[in-house]
Amino acid sequence: MTTEQQAIEMEAITMATDIIVIGGGYSALYAASQISKNGYNVILARQADGQGNDQNDHFATLGIPTSELDKLTALENDVADNDKIEILPQSTLVDAAGIPGDFTVKFSSKGQLIEKKAGAIVAATDFTTTRLNQIYGLKRCSNVLSLSEFENLLTSDDQRKEIQNKNTTIAFFVGFAHEGNPLLMKRVLTSVSDIAEMDGCTAYVYVNDIKVADDGLERLYKQGRDKGAIYFKLSNSPIINQNNDDLTITYYDPVIRKDIELSPDIVVVEESLMANPDNFSLAEILKIDMDTAGFLQMENVHRLPVDTNREGIFVVGPSREILNLSRAWMDIDNMTLRVKQLIGDGNKTVAKNKAVVDREKCTICLTCYRCCPHGAIYWDDKAIISPVACQGCGICASECPMDAIQIGDFTDTQIGARIKETADAKTEDRPKIIAFCCQNSAFEAGQMAEAFNYDLPKGLQMIKVPCAGKVDINYVLNALVEGADGVLVMACHHGNCKSESGNTYAKWRVNDAYRMLEEVGIDKNRLEFATLASNMASDFARIVIDMEKRISQKES
Repeated sequence: MTTEQQAIEMEAITMATDIIVIGGGYSALYAASQISKNGYNVILARQADGQGNDQNDHFATLGIPTSELDKLTALENDVADNDKIEILPQSTLVDAAGIPGDFTVKFSSKGQLIEKKAGAIVAATDFTTTRLNQIYGLKRCSNVLSLSEFENLLTSDDQRKEIQNKNTTIAFFVGFAHEGNPLLMKRVLTSVSDIAEMDGCTAYVYVNDIKVADDGLERLYKQGRDKGAIYFKLSNSPIINQNNDDLTITYYDPVIRKDIELSPDIVVVEESLMANPDNFSLAEILKIDMDTAGFLQMENVHRLPVDTNREGIFVVGPSREILNLSRAWMDIDNMTLRVKQLIGDGNKTVAKNKAVVDREKCTICLTCYRCCPHGAIYWDDKAIISPVACQGCGICASECPMDAIQIGDFTDTQIGARIKETADAKTEDRPKIIAFCCQNSAFEAGQMAEAFNYDLPKGLQMIKVPCAGKVDINYVLNALVEGADGVLVMACHHGNCKSESGNTYAKWRVNDAYRMLEEVGIDKNRLEFATLASNMASDFARIVIDMEKRISQKES
């Protein structure tokens, strides 16, 4: 027996087709170029100096071989001459409002306030580099160089000849000051390989952990080693003594059990690759989530590769993670497909009743606006939910104190009817268990458990919800009133919720229900909150069987 679904009402809307790209480096240039090739006009907001433009001067930090510099120069020229790309130089994002297809964005560009309309926004900022000399106890001098400085030195034919003529010994330090990553390791290995090819020159690499988990890095490492580069894999950083221009490196060799000393001509110190500091203001203005490292994308499988918590706002390349340029451009190719999917030709048909506001009940308390993780809600004299931006999670509907919001095929009436159906189902004297299951995780795990013929309780009934955040506390209490012996609220794992915070809201409500049950003398063990991934069929079975056993033991 199933609950009758509502007929889907559709409506036609018009989307703005201009696209805004924010960034100063090659990722932003390529993003603007690729979007324009799909027929869209692009506003390229090139960030002011020191706000994402630094990678143009340090191409090597993006893992770009010198053989490809001509391609990057051609890209810059193509963008500059492209009549579908409007460039806002030295610009800073000031304000952004609106919804997908109708964003209003303001920039400060060369002291002028400029307002633009756009259908979508792309953040394409670059990461930044930080010197780590001080952590190694080294002062800046002519023979103590950061990795970027050394890479720039190698681009000069005259300086390369000088290094080779002096039979220079160069020591590299990697992985002792911070964890590092494959891109940083690629840069080091490339420089080491260059030095190893110079007759009379020697490269020593002191490394904590060799990060070669990326395409071609293992080969690059072996090439340098075969050419004579010497690697020392150590747990602790060697002792470096610096006396003016004289450098001495001492480390303990556990094989020969004695200290080894080296006096290199040049010391090259690793750098820290970090999120662009402007990401903080971008995230605040665009209302998109950041991770703990300051990148513009949470570590959430549902966001990969280029989505954010807000429909119509995309992140690519180093704005979301430390990526080399080739992988950043893969991001951009994915993003252009998403833009085309979202905007199309500017005419779009969307479901009108994905989320509906009862305007007579709405009191403009702004609860829905504050809790919506997707920025889908705005208002005139009452709350309005964008059918394009809304992702149908239902958090707003269950948080609304006036019950003024209903979600498509998950209205309170429909879920209430489903609760009654399941509670009335015959269970052969076995405990009745109602499990409210997020459709993105627990429901799929439950279906998998059924398909694999796991031993599940005979009295188990699953109720699919769009997100655990849609599970109203009244659903839980009504399930118990209707005769359920146990109730489960099953959500996504922390950091894996499609709506980012739906599992958090669900857990809060379950905790509130515990308090209510205790106040009226009902055993709170009849209610449980659990998190699952969609592939965790065995865990689903274990959780529901454990609940059945607990209930049975209480009743016996």
